[in-house]
Amino acid sequence: MNQFTKNTQNNETSHRETAIRFVELADQSWDRNKSVDLAQTEGIQLTDEHWAVIVYLRRYYLNHGSPIKSLTLENALNEQFSALGGSEYLYRLFPGGPVSQGNRIANLVNK
Repeated sequence: MNQFTKNTQNNETSHRETAIRFVELADQSWDRNKSVDLAQTEGIQLTDEHWAVIVYLRRYYLNHGSPIKSLTLENALNEQFSALGGSEYLYRLFPGGPVSQGNRIANLVNK
């Protein structure tokens, strides 16, 4: 028995295929300029550190879909960026919240 198996029910789109989410992301016609514009409207000048989080958020969505609870994604972000300071580091980059503001800037949610 593997006690570390991820619960796929934590993702609202767990039943959807990665290919479908890939098409959804492709249909956005997203590029870095969109995120730059979105960040500027929120008073953020994007750095390489911001881009690492944005890319992670977009890959997370592609692989897992949208989590039912934002805590699921927050925990994944904390784990991914723990060596840099985890939550404290992420909130310095995205003071409006790494999940909510980060997803907006990554163009993953409607404003």
